[in-house]
Amino acid sequence: MNSLRMTNATIGCRVLAAGLLLGSALLLQGCLAGAWVAAVASDYWGEAGSIIFAPFEHAWVASDETERAALASTPVQSIAVPPFAGDADMGGRLVTVLQQETSLRVASVTGAAPGADPSQQDTLAQTLAQRDGVDAVLFGRVEAVPQHPSDWGWAGQEPRRLYLQLVDRHGALLWSDELPYTVVKGSAPPLEARVQSDLAGQVVKEIESLHLDELGYLPKKSSS
Repeated sequence: MNSLRMTNATIGCRVLAAGLLLGSALLLQGCLAGAWVAAVASDYWGEAGSIIFAPFEHAWVASDETERAALASTPVQSIAVPPFAGDADMGGRLVTVLQQETSLRVASVTGAAPGADPSQQDTLAQTLAQRDGVDAVLFGRVEAVPQHPSDWGWAGQEPRRLYLQLVDRHGALLWSDELPYTVVKGSAPPLEARVQSDLAGQVVKEIESLHLDELGYLPKKSSS
């Protein structure tokens, strides 16, 4: 009987010890999980958002000599930029880039309908070009792209695509392009200086790759 009591006591001690070990492990795991959640939350709530630009896609340029002969007879030296449909801030950023990186006279248009409908851009371009005394009009619109959940579910990502069309004063299309980018949300807005720098880099690369400067559409500033 004493032996049986000792065995039961031993078993009880072992079960208790196992329970304590398991509880400690779960507690530790819970602490680690809590620490991970806190770290991720801290990373999200303590970081500024960002805008990540991809290279331009699906570019089209009226570069053929026959096409160009039918277009404006003089190079583009001034443009008007109506508000961008879908993201007015992106339109403002691009105006700044063009003012800094090209020799164009850039006029921001206020009170004009955004160029969201390509079927009306030729008529609107003629109207704005005559009104503002410019050689061409740059239309832009931003559309959202179907989202993909972020890896951890904290930092929201919003894929978007910027569509650009440069239309001359006669209503003829000179250049069209698409710029994919992703808005990554954070606790603070994106740093504008960095966004402007990244956007300028993509625009300058596209000007060079498509020879838009040589065609007279987006003339770069003189190095002198």
